[in-house]
Amino acid sequence: MVRLHTALKAASLWAMSYASGVHTKYTRFAVVGHARTGSNLLLDVFRSSPEVEMFHEIFSADNRVIGQGFNEHINRLYAGYPRCIRAVGCKIFYNHLTNQEWSEFEQHKEFKIIHLIRRNRLRTLVSLAIAFKTDVWLQTNFRKKVPLEKKRVYLDPESLFTQIMQIESWESQTRARFAHRDVLEICYEDLVTDFEAVASEAIGFVGAKRWNPNRIGYKKQNPEPLDQLISNFPEVSHALKNTPWEQYLE
Repeated sequence: MVRLHTALKAASLWAMSYASGVHTKYTRFAVVGHARTGSNLLLDVFRSSPEVEMFHEIFSADNRVIGQGFNEHINRLYAGYPRCIRAVGCKIFYNHLTNQEWSEFEQHKEFKIIHLIRRNRLRTLVSLAIAFKTDVWLQTNFRKKVPLEKKRVYLDPESLFTQIMQIESWESQTRARFAHRDVLEICYEDLVTDFEAVASEAIGFVGAKRWNPNRIGYKKQNPEPLDQLISNFPEVSHALKNTPWEQYLE
């Protein structure tokens, strides 16, 4: 259904382009962040808008060899689009670009940046581990939820600090990298709890006006308590006790 909607939208947009011509004076933007922070939900918001052309992970290893083809892919965000399009964007995870490529991307100063973060970084790691284990990255069929027993994951307490600090480091680097740019920082927790307000703010930030909440097909995949999702929760809990990250245990 999602692919059909995307195809119909593309056909409709290009049909309009013949009548109204194309332009390149639209807002360019990037959703920057880490996997499992609500990026698919946010992209669904943009894709529901007839005024936004939204690309997925065009710089990921699924679409290129990391470190190669940067210009080829970013040029897709400079193509001519129908005049009804007010914004063109893509999603970039922290590890999708090399340091050199991030420097190159910084030179494209017209890009607005949406920095997507998740306050509970432990939840980010748990969600990522579950996605790798189950190979379910999107929950669109709510009648076929993955059973809890298949989602339970083991987290290595020894590498936990390193992983959390890596996410913190990427977040800090992104804030510093775009400190003098037009940036909207969105927290996953706010996106989920106050969805329509945050989604509308994101739409307005990129210069669009319309989006359709009825076309949003994603919901939280792992709402269960962490002590149910983490098979070795006592170990993880012990490791995080009396650290700045103890609050993640909820």
